[in-house]
Amino acid sequence: MIDIAAMIGVGLLLAVLGPFGTFEASFAYRLIYWITLMLAGYLLYKPVMAGALVVAARLHLPEMAGWAGAAILASVPMSVVVWWVGRLGLPMRWPDTDQAVLLYGNVLVIGGLASLLLWYGEKRRAPAPEAAPPESAPSESSAPIATPRPALLDRLPPGFGPTIVALEMEDHYLRVHGAYGSELILLRMRDAVTEVAPLIGAKVHRSWWVARNAVREAHREGRGLRLVLTGGVEARVSRAMVPVLEAEGWW
Repeated sequence: MIDIAAMIGVGLLLAVLGPFGTFEASFAYRLIYWITLMLAGYLLYKPVMAGALVVAARLHLPEMAGWAGAAILASVPMSVVVWWVGRLGLPMRWPDTDQAVLLYGNVLVIGGLASLLLWYGEKRRAPAPEAAPPESAPSESSAPIATPRPALLDRLPPGFGPTIVALEMEDHYLRVHGAYGSELILLRMRDAVTEVAPLIGAKVHRSWWVARNAVREAHREGRGLRLVLTGGVEARVSRAMVPVLEAEGWW
């Protein structure tokens, strides 16, 4: 309906202007003449233009090339229609070459402008591409999973350090070793091992628990072993635990 209304509007404008020698006729005649031709042109140009745009897309050509091709092609049958309408009531006689070329040129100008108007209107009515959604906060599945904080750190001073390297029993006390020092607290080893989770480690000696990622070197001492940890702490490994840790790839 919008396209048809546009064609009627163009026909009304041409009726007022009276181009190509039509101004000599009455306004009523010009109005009927141009509106009729514009509606007939719509029926010709619209499907040809649609097909030409599809072909242009498949050939990876710009839309303007499709529009130009449609105007050139559809102006041929439209020229026949214009000639027939202009000869109504007169003896039907085909135009000579000069008349045909002039007629085709006039039809191409009007038809091309009308096709351009249709193409522009269709582009304006086409839905705009959806804007990319704003970047949202990462979902639980995509966000990196933070390692839970060992509960044992809550028993230590705030400046103790970011992580725990080892636990060492000293009589009834427990020394917690970190990368930058150690703290002595009153706690049983088995309770401390529970609270040090989720750090991965092992009780390598009856008086030592060691974090696996803190091991820097391993030195043999007879049938036993001594581990050098982050911060220079050294922990003894019992003879029973040596083959177990070795099988697990601790060194």
